[in-house]
Amino acid sequence: MKFFNRKGKYENCFFYVCALISLIYGIITVTSNNLNGIRIFNSNASSYILIGVSALLIILETIFITVYKKQLIKRIFYVIAILLFCLVVADFLILGIVRNFITASNLTKRPSSLDPLGVRLAYICIKNYTSILKGVWTTLWLSMAGTVVGLILGLLFITLRTLEVTPKDNEFVAFLKKIANIFVQTYVTVFRGTPMMVQAIIIYYFLPGILSGIFNVDQNILNQILSVGVAGFITVSLNTTAYLTEVLRGGIEALSKGQMEAARSLGMTRAQAMIHIILPQGIKNSLPAICNEFIINIKDTSVLSVISVMDLFFVIDAINGKNASNDAIFIAAIIYLCLTFGISKLLGLLEKKMNLVSKPLPSSN
Repeated sequence: MKFFNRKGKYENCFFYVCALISLIYGIITVTSNNLNGIRIFNSNASSYILIGVSALLIILETIFITVYKKQLIKRIFYVIAILLFCLVVADFLILGIVRNFITASNLTKRPSSLDPLGVRLAYICIKNYTSILKGVWTTLWLSMAGTVVGLILGLLFITLRTLEVTPKDNEFVAFLKKIANIFVQTYVTVFRGTPMMVQAIIIYYFLPGILSGIFNVDQNILNQILSVGVAGFITVSLNTTAYLTEVLRGGIEALSKGQMEAARSLGMTRAQAMIHIILPQGIKNSLPAICNEFIINIKDTSVLSVISVMDLFFVIDAINGKNASNDAIFIAAIIYLCLTFGISKLLGLLEKKMNLVSKPLPSSN
């Protein structure tokens, strides 16, 4: 309802854009000779009505803006223009998709490159929808599970990263804290400094041989354990851990140091202060960046196709190979866009409800 009740300074611009698009679409449908299938507007009376109403709205709106300035009538014209625009979108986009699927379902052979792109994409969806849905599911669970595991490991690593040597620590404890700090810094540097694709290749193709040599275990057993799906999951989790460790470190360092001191003065140990005071606030500060990392993982799981993880991109690539064309890549682009846009909006509502400020996070690749 907000769109239909706009009272901003751009209301007139919205009106003219919607009315002009409706007018142009009406002219196109009148002059076109290839208007088949289910349509709201075609070369009959409906298109002429669309042209007439759109032109009349533009003329009358201009008169009421410059001469009479009647706000009530302007509002009525504005709503009519929006409704016309919605009908145009429905006819061109929604019914256009329906028309393509109807045409594709009636085909007795694979469409050629001379057929419209929409019909070719509809044909691909009809013939391969099961594989595409499996690819979408693999992409979602890999990105979600990898982000969750990465967050858990990131919390552990940031705890080790923030360990401080105190005068009460003996030499052995101080040495362990220093080693833990160096280990986390090295881990973050390595996994942030190498592409996820390279990490996936090393983990899937080389890690079983390395572990077999170290622990003297049959490599065939390790190959079975470290399957394609497991290797992809490990890759996403370890890569996400490196990024979320730094994200959490920034969230914790943004807190006042007096909070740790206050917690310690109340008798809490350092571990209790981290669990009950520091980490909850650090997670809340870092939540927008954590959500961004989840969205980034949805896109970046596509690189796991290099080890044949059957995610969305791998499935689409296989369909392209089977059809000897690259048409299906448009389907992948649309699905990735819908996934990232929808999830970003849901996470944005969560951030808004928690009164958080969104912080951008660069891609892990």
